[in-house]
Amino acid sequence: MRKLTLQEVEDLLYGACIFGTGGGGSLSEGLELVRKLYANGKAVSIISLDQVEDDWLIASPYYVGSVAPPPEEVRKRLEGLPVLPDEVATLAAKALQDYLGKELKAVIATELGGNTACAIETAIHLGVPLIDADPAGRAVPDLAHTTFHIYDVSISPFALANRFGDTLIVQHAVNHDRAEQIARAFAATSGNLAGVCDHPVDGKRLRESVIPGTLSQAEKVGRARRLSRAVGSIPAYAIAAAGNGSQLIHGVISEATWEDVGGFIEGEVTIAPMEKDGSEPLTVWFRNEFMIARRGEEILSIIPELLTILDHTTGEPILNPSCQAGMIVDVVTFPAPAAWETEKGLSIFGPAYIGMEREAYDTLKEKEVSSK
Repeated sequence: MRKLTLQEVEDLLYGACIFGTGGGGSLSEGLELVRKLYANGKAVSIISLDQVEDDWLIASPYYVGSVAPPPEEVRKRLEGLPVLPDEVATLAAKALQDYLGKELKAVIATELGGNTACAIETAIHLGVPLIDADPAGRAVPDLAHTTFHIYDVSISPFALANRFGDTLIVQHAVNHDRAEQIARAFAATSGNLAGVCDHPVDGKRLRESVIPGTLSQAEKVGRARRLSRAVGSIPAYAIAAAGNGSQLIHGVISEATWEDVGGFIEGEVTIAPMEKDGSEPLTVWFRNEFMIARRGEEILSIIPELLTILDHTTGEPILNPSCQAGMIVDVVTFPAPAAWETEKGLSIFGPAYIGMEREAYDTLKEKEVSSK
């Protein structure tokens, strides 16, 4: 077990948000949350996956919702309701414990991104460690996009909670897609924000179904960003090297659009190259997270690979709805975790999810191999 300093937690969150691929929650909100916790004398400890004992109960606390403001009708219905001081992910975790009649021995982040701070906060308030692993290795748009789904770990029972104190236990969901619909419907009636705690699982099963070492890797990438800034070098280079990734473009955002589509943020960012070498702009399309990068008709990266857009000067990851024309950025791609490259992984979170043929990923991988 390792107790993290505030600097280590901040590095971890920077790296998690870089791997958050434009989604996964706000970095600034995550940093604000952990800084407040540490200012109050709290600290989080992490343990490796192989330190988890077989009979432990573990679950995943996180947020679900949309950055879009709630509709006027919903906003009016929520006016005047008391707001609880606890974070909604912690409320959901406590509700799940109460329902199961058993305490959580550790928690695991559901994905990488600003939402990783939710798992940190919940671990601190429950007095349990955070596991150095997660079931995504990135941020993902749907509850179904998890290695728990790949390895047939049930999402239910799971708990939902909002900041007004409403809690809901879903004893059984037909599948991950139905769980997604239920959670998003609850979030929509709660002002586009709800806490979830799902996938209650014992330690033995957990070790078989998640990606180990992802928080350590995020911390490594976040530290590389910080140290590169300290010596005045370009953060994107250090970030790509630390994460075994590659830079796709250094350029300026010429256009950025998005809209709320059924509770998801969908849009497109176009980046013109800074170098006047005649190359075409890069276009990145997203659904909550960056999904595909093209230069003309050529696909340069596609899910389950990771894509991130970084501020050129600071190396900070930019949430997709925050991309604006005129920003000078670097786009970096990272390889997909191995679990997503299995047949079942690709069927759950591969090109078909965004209406593309599976061959798009196979072709991209062949190009990557031949270019090495």
